[in-house]
Amino acid sequence: MSKSKNKLCYPRTNKNGEIVSYRFFYSGKDPLTGKPKQYTKTWKIPKGLSHKEVELERKKAELEFIKESEKKSIGIYVQENNITFEDFAAQWLNRILTRNEESYAYYVRAKSSIELINQHFGNCLLKQINPNMIQRFYDYLCERTYTKEKITVKKSLFDIIEQQHPNKTKLAEACGIDRLTLRLASKIGNQVSMTTAKAISKHFDIPITKLFNIEKQEVHYSKATNAGIRTILVVILGEAKRQQLIEHNYASKDFTRPMTGISKQKDIFDEQETKEFVKAVLNETHPVKKAIFSLLIFLGLRKAEICGLSWNDIDFVNKTLSVTRNCLYFKEFGIITKGTKTQTSKRTVYLPEQLFNILVEYKTWYDEQKEKHGDLWADTNYLFLQDSGKIINPCTVNQWLRKFNIQHGFKNISPHALRHTCITMQINAGVPLKVVSARAGHSSERITLDIYTHSLQSQDVQAAETYNNYLLGVQ
Repeated sequence: MSKSKNKLCYPRTNKNGEIVSYRFFYSGKDPLTGKPKQYTKTWKIPKGLSHKEVELERKKAELEFIKESEKKSIGIYVQENNITFEDFAAQWLNRILTRNEESYAYYVRAKSSIELINQHFGNCLLKQINPNMIQRFYDYLCERTYTKEKITVKKSLFDIIEQQHPNKTKLAEACGIDRLTLRLASKIGNQVSMTTAKAISKHFDIPITKLFNIEKQEVHYSKATNAGIRTILVVILGEAKRQQLIEHNYASKDFTRPMTGISKQKDIFDEQETKEFVKAVLNETHPVKKAIFSLLIFLGLRKAEICGLSWNDIDFVNKTLSVTRNCLYFKEFGIITKGTKTQTSKRTVYLPEQLFNILVEYKTWYDEQKEKHGDLWADTNYLFLQDSGKIINPCTVNQWLRKFNIQHGFKNISPHALRHTCITMQINAGVPLKVVSARAGHSSERITLDIYTHSLQSQDVQAAETYNNYLLGVQ
């Protein structure tokens, strides 16, 4: 038995008088009331130990109990547990949709992050995770790379075309591309998509490497991607700490170094490319594609916002459009219609004249199709539908835009990149930042400032030159 002022240890015996366990006592305080409180714990003697080994193990257990009790006295409490990170993360993940049934995007992003984290310490007990383990994982995130392909023209197609003397328009059609793309792929040094390169190589039956240079680069993942994974880990361990399963959240910035990674430049159209894209959209004969691409470039709506539009959202009298919901596709859940990304994403904006006319034209076509299909048309009021009348799959927008870009020789940018293009062009055109931010559905002007710094810097240079010329009387 060992004693001190507020630490006690008493042996406990069986019927034969043999010591089988020890009862530890610690006189501390209740962290909530501040009043004296006694903490206790029973330590059973492991079998097969000598008297000396029992004494050593007892002292270790007693010291551990004392440390634990001291922490409890000041409000730091960790429950006894043998749960692994993988099991706890799975429980946390399953609660996401229980807490908020519309958190599908967050669920999918979290699940992907957890799968990566589990590869590193999923089998570790929560209480075994330490700052060094997490820092090594963060270092891995910052160091990992993926392969990116860049395809450029090596040999001019005009050499082959002149030899075979084909009609260039028919040749482009045979390749599955348009004249502009064919011309783009005929100049040495021009960059093309892998789809275009394969189509041309297949038509001429020439190995792709004979016509195009394929450069593979090992590229680091972006800082934003790494930060997103880190956030998931911080939130999970934060929940474990809240449940008193761990003492510290070692994933937080208090215990680890800042994340690194590249900050990717947004791949958008420049002013000339934007004007050419708009011209191509206005000449598009497919009414659905024309309307969707117009909403992307004229309003800068998110793809999910476009797919979630219903005719009730358009006021043809006042020429306004209201964004009230999102339509998203998830492999696990299918097509989901839910509220907007944030509360400020819910907004009503005035329609530009050209876009308004396109939507009026589209409404006429839509009503004709609905009447034509009759009972086969699903009972829905959404703007953009499948042939059956059911709501469109948002992935279809990506497919259409990719083919549209290839067909017209534009660089392959995503629907979200068109949103960035729209917002950038508004800033370049001198639209006040507050108006741009509101029409984009950003939660604050600060968000717009952070994302579109490059455009605002360009405006700053222009403002300096304009004011300089004003002061000097230069026209």
